[in-house]
Amino acid sequence: MESVEQIAFKIIAASGDSFSLLIEAMKLAREGDFEKAEAKVKEADRFLTEAHRVQTDLIVKESRGEKMEYSTLLIHAQDHLMNAMLAKPFVLEIINLYKKMAKEGEGRN
Repeated sequence: MESVEQIAFKIIAASGDSFSLLIEAMKLAREGDFEKAEAKVKEADRFLTEAHRVQTDLIVKESRGEKMEYSTLLIHAQDHLMNAMLAKPFVLEIINLYKKMAKEGEGRN
């Protein structure tokens, strides 16, 4: 059985990678490289899905009566996951705005 710390670090690592990739995607979109930006978002989704799967496994175990000790590290991991989940729709909106700006800029040339 994995320790609480191991589970927390899995969530932190995957959600942190997801968040970083989303920020990279936003920067790529700002530079006009929408294809690479979309690839980064897809990669971020894979990490976000993994972090969410680990969290869901914890919830399922607890619902089955398997109690696990909670720690500040696990709360910190949950915070990382929620930040990544919250960042995604905002980053997607910003990417869409950059696309719109690029399209409008093409019409002026």
